[in-house]
Order: sequence, then C-alpha cells, then structure tokens
Amino acid sequence: MSAGASWSVVYSDTGRAALASATVEERAAILAFEKKLAERPHHLGELYPDRVGGLYTALLAVGERLAWTSVLYRIDEARREVLVVVIVSGP
Repeated sequence: MSAGASWSVVYSDTGRAALASATVEERAAILAFEKKLAERPHHLGELYPDRVGGLYTALLAVGERLAWTSVLYRIDEARREVLVVVIVSGP
C-alpha cells in the first residue's frame, strides 16, 4: 500500500439512513470519524465477533462526551474500501 493513499468510505442503505436521522452533533462526529477511516481504517475500531468476520466497531465521542454512538464497518482490502454497515445511537 502506498503511504498517504486514502481509502473510499461508502455507506450501506442502513448506514445512510442512520446518518440522515442523526442529530447535528452525531452527524459531525460520524463525518469526522469517516475522514479518519479514509486515512487509517485498520487503526480505529475493534474487531467485532460476528459469524462472517471482518466487522469492526468503534465508539464515538459526541459533543465532547463519550456517547452511545457506535459505527460498525467492514474493510475490503481488494477495493481499498470501507463499508459503513450501520450506525447505532442511544440516549
């Protein structure tokens, strides 16, 4: 991999719907996280134990507090693409 080459970040239908319904603070945190994902996708989240494998989860800070907003995503090495599968937010 060449240094500094960005990855593509795309959203599933569920991910897009969650982004569209996010609060202003949540959306800002998600978009900032998206930028970091494009730069270093392997260094942000933790592997999530799912049946298929390769699913990562990351807990985001929203409005300077750690909120219950998680992003689940998969990394596709061949395409150099990160797929945001779902965004989960709680109270």
